[in-house]
Amino acid sequence: MIKKIYVILFLLILISCSLDRSNPLDPLNSGKDAPRKVTGIVVTNYDNTSLVISWDTMQNIDGYYIYRSTYFDGKYRKIVNEISHSDSLFEDTDVELPEKFYYYKMSAFKDLNGKILEGYRSEPKYVN
Repeated sequence: MIKKIYVILFLLILISCSLDRSNPLDPLNSGKDAPRKVTGIVVTNYDNTSLVISWDTMQNIDGYYIYRSTYFDGKYRKIVNEISHSDSLFEDTDVELPEKFYYYKMSAFKDLNGKILEGYRSEPKYVN
């Protein structure tokens, strides 16, 4: 009886290994390339009332995310739900200048039929 169970388990495992699996968000197996890192990010202090973030626009993406932290290696929170792929500038007016110092990270994303494929986040950027 125990041998039959082992044989059945072995066959089930063998059959499951041959099943075709596709994950539309897996850039290695889906045929979709994850967006590259956002480049050319510059953070500028605009008259101590806001910070302006600019970046190089990218092709073949659907938009950008911007994350902010008050510490270089702190927890970064998304401050903008999504920015259009054609934009290359964002003004952050929800800041307390000069009392606090802010770090920003960005990522690009693609929308794959309602599923979001986000690229790697950039290195932290701050006012130069």
